[in-house]
Amino acid sequence: MPPPAHPSSTVTRAIYLGTLAALIVVGTLSVVIYRTAVADTVAQHSTQLLAMVRTASVGLRGEVQSLSARLSQFNSLPSVQNLDVPFLGPRVNAAFADNPNGIVRYIVRIDAAGKLYYWTPDGVVGESSVAIDRNPEQWRWMADAANRGGVRLTPIWWNRDPQEQWRAIATPVWRTASSDVYPVPRNDFNGILAIVIDVNRLAEVYLGPALAELSQDHLVVGLGFGDRGLLMGPGSAGIRTSSNDVHDHREEQGTSILDDADGRRLHAWSRFTAGGESWIVASSSPYDRVAAGLRRSAMGQLGLAATLLVAVPLAGWLLARRERQAQDEQRHLERQLAESQKMEAIGKLAGGVAHDFNNMLTAILGYSSLILEDAPASSPIREHAAQIRRGAESAASLTQKLLAFSRRQVLQANQFEFAPMLDNLLVLVRRVIGENISVTFDAEKRLWPILADPVQVEQSIVNLAINARDAMPDGGALAILARNLSRPHGERRRDVEVRPGDYVLITVTDTGIGMDEAVRARMFEPFFTTKPAGHGTGLGLSTVYGFVKQCGGYVTVRSAPGTGTSIELLLPRAKSPDVPAPVTPPSLLPDDVRPGRETVLVVEDEDAVRELAVASLERHGYRVLKAASGEEALRVAHDFREPIDLLLTDVVMPGMKGPDLARRLKTLRPTTRVLLMSGYAAEVVTSADLRDTPLLAKPFSPSTLTRAVRAAIDHPPLPSQTVPTA
Repeated sequence: MPPPAHPSSTVTRAIYLGTLAALIVVGTLSVVIYRTAVADTVAQHSTQLLAMVRTASVGLRGEVQSLSARLSQFNSLPSVQNLDVPFLGPRVNAAFADNPNGIVRYIVRIDAAGKLYYWTPDGVVGESSVAIDRNPEQWRWMADAANRGGVRLTPIWWNRDPQEQWRAIATPVWRTASSDVYPVPRNDFNGILAIVIDVNRLAEVYLGPALAELSQDHLVVGLGFGDRGLLMGPGSAGIRTSSNDVHDHREEQGTSILDDADGRRLHAWSRFTAGGESWIVASSSPYDRVAAGLRRSAMGQLGLAATLLVAVPLAGWLLARRERQAQDEQRHLERQLAESQKMEAIGKLAGGVAHDFNNMLTAILGYSSLILEDAPASSPIREHAAQIRRGAESAASLTQKLLAFSRRQVLQANQFEFAPMLDNLLVLVRRVIGENISVTFDAEKRLWPILADPVQVEQSIVNLAINARDAMPDGGALAILARNLSRPHGERRRDVEVRPGDYVLITVTDTGIGMDEAVRARMFEPFFTTKPAGHGTGLGLSTVYGFVKQCGGYVTVRSAPGTGTSIELLLPRAKSPDVPAPVTPPSLLPDDVRPGRETVLVVEDEDAVRELAVASLERHGYRVLKAASGEEALRVAHDFREPIDLLLTDVVMPGMKGPDLARRLKTLRPTTRVLLMSGYAAEVVTSADLRDTPLLAKPFSPSTLTRAVRAAIDHPPLPSQTVPTA
């Protein structure tokens, strides 16, 4: 019979076997966790690359479309169409001097005979000694009447030794405007107008920041279009050419893993169309670098985990927790940056579109109103004109929402008390949400005054209530709360970094269906909606977002499927503790407008808007002087020896801006009143400009214009007054 085993040997063996079993379990779990982590990291990195190329493609598309729009607008000038070379230098400088990124190299004008003139953005002029070749396919495309008004990206074929990285955004020129030489427009093809851009510089501006930010990934980014492809990176490596779209990306955007002669890589791309060409932005990051980095980290953590399993498991738990917090913080910052860049790019594009549409809508709304005035009562033309005007008014409402989102509307920021608004707000909210939803309001006592536009605050809460109603089709509860919130050291929230300061926090909470993360991430994008077609424009929440950001506040959202939604508006506190009681000013626009005999100087760079204003005012008896720019207006005022009763000027014009013109004219004619007009004035008009000068918002009808002119002449100016459209 063998001797019994020694107790210490049994304990030692048990400890050894237990330790070995624990190590085997830890090793097995580590392998599983490692493989899962590799897949998660690859997916996360691919998503990050896709967000980067999408943001870059939005910026590139906005830049090319903005240059195309400026080119088309410049093409409408008579001096461009009729090739009035002495006058073009200053006009080029006024239209294209704003070139902070150095993307625009030259502005080129070629006449129908092939004679070439060119200018730098600051107006320096040059010309070719011989006619250019007019046989290439690009010239034939431009000369084809079917392409009239089109814009196309082309190589620089007219230069025998062109810069390889330069391309032209070109458009055909047709003489549709009159001149001293041709009083009757000839309406014929008169050559080409083009902006020569540096594609390498374009890539540096919109793709370069990604290389610096993600340099540790050995990132390579690419830009391709038409006949050319570019590569940048890794790191500070310069721009070099490549085969354009060698991987034949057919989808609009996506991610993949490439495995070719250049190695295995994570890949993301985004396509868009601009300047008549299909563009592609792509990025690649070495797959092995991503996996190897994770592998090294995992092996180190495996050894550490085995040690901590025996020695200090608590310390291991704390270390893992701190690591997760750091990773969460990094992802949070990356998500904030990507979201900020995306919303800024979309806002810039939306604001530019709304600005152009406001000028068009002013002409449509104005001339349809004049048709209504002139048509006989029994004429069917009246109904047609009325339909046009109603459509223009609906479109004007849409462009106003786009301007609100892009933070380019003119706000009447005043300090006001929110609590007294609650009774009227309760009536408005209950009117739009129905009887099957209960509504509660609560405001903290001694609520701080708010520095914002009270009308926009009220409209924002109504928009949030409407969205809450749609999220509760079977009824529910809606709560609107207001309280003071002091953050002397700022605050970090999920989507924003709140700056230090005092705020009034308005919270709108519903018990609806809630939102998942995909919907929540896009809820403030213009035209994004989860409602069926025909049930909303998708602009309600985007206008709330734009207004709150413009007045210096913040918007945060908490929501999950099945748990309802809570949206918080942080509005800045007014500095002064004393809030005067609201005073209702007399109406800026009288109902009855008597004929005028005064002299009005109209300054507007858009021909259609200027002629509409002149015709409307002359119909009401005014004596009208007109000018297409601030400089021309000063010359007209200098040559006119009689009094000028009112200056009616656009705000945003090439060269001298409207407020600058008003100040210079007031020094020459102190008694002249001023009325500004604009639909896109946030970056030009200051609160000081509006302190004693009314602003007429575009688009406007002839009746609104004449009433605003009458009011500006007859009444002393009121502080911060904006004349509404009608």
